Amino acid sequence: MKILLIFPKWTGDYGILGYFAKKASVWPPLNLAYLAAIAEKNGHEVKIIDGEAEDIPINEMIKHTAMFKPDIIGLTATTPFFHVVVELAKSLKQNFSEIPIVIGGTHITILREKAFAPCFDYAFIGEAEEAWPLFLEKYEKGKDISEIKGILYRDKDKIKFTGEFEPISDIDSIPFPARHLLNSDKYNIGTLQGNKKFTTIMTTRGCPFKCIFCSTKVFGKRIRKRSPRLVVDEMISVISQFNVKHFIISDDTLTLDKNHILELCDIIESEKLNITLDAGTRANLVDEEIISRLSKVGLIRLSFGLESVDPNIRKIMRKEVPLESYEIANKLTNKYNIETLNSCMI
Repeated sequence: MKILLIFPKWTGDYGILGYFAKKASVWPPLNLAYLAAIAEKNGHEVKIIDGEAEDIPINEMIKHTAMFKPDIIGLTATTPFFHVVVELAKSLKQNFSEIPIVIGGTHITILREKAFAPCFDYAFIGEAEEAWPLFLEKYEKGKDISEIKGILYRDKDKIKFTGEFEPISDIDSIPFPARHLLNSDKYNIGTLQGNKKFTTIMTTRGCPFKCIFCSTKVFGKRIRKRSPRLVVDEMISVISQFNVKHFIISDDTLTLDKNHILELCDIIESEKLNITLDAGTRANLVDEEIISRLSKVGLIRLSFGLESVDPNIRKIMRKEVPLESYEIANKLTNKYNIETLNSCMI
């Protein structure tokens, strides 16, 4: 089958703020690249369109879809641009009523039936890497998909859910993302060390903490780790194929497992990779050993979720990190000349 996966252009909806949103939001859609890699592995032809990176509005997206002639269209969305995806899906339905539209991502995972608009035919709840190939196989053969866990679908006028999905135990089994389907030249980010061509990469999934604002329902609270050797192999592959040497590690909490991250540092060092790294973690989960080792293998920026300094607000949001940890952590990153962000909510 021919599968079209779309990340929509969305920042234009935010007027003058869209300029700033775009500068901070043009990241490779790693979720779509994972699903594309799995579909290609199973013999399907896949195209990814990153509307934000390529500056493709909805009307142009319709033309691209007509040219590709897909059998299935997949969309993804977080909360700030879910309304844009609904608008896009409606336009796609008007023009290609016979093509099923699949939606995934954090917003639909959390709101489920409430967000399952009539323009969508199927929705994947949570991690989709195991359900996706099963779905493609059954859909292609015209078979019932109701036994595949983690899918919302329509049966005439009724919305049905196939049951709770199980988080993937062996995340090493997921193939490397299909970055060859993205234009790597479009992904650049500013740092204190200059503008860098970058990609994102994952070393763990899951987060055990209980901050009330976080979308942990996607990856869950159980921590699953990739082999550090496999992570470095992916880095080497990216450098070789795309000449990309800046990696933003997309783990919820980079330094959650000290041994895991130190082993990753050891392998990066042994391979003599000339790379730079960017990541986020909790301020109470760093120490001098971790920061010095990460700095040595290329860490140039680290983000801490401060959110608020109001003790009552921190208690309400369950931000269980002592405020003094930020002072200690920032002194450490300053010592090793690591650009440090302390993100706050307004």
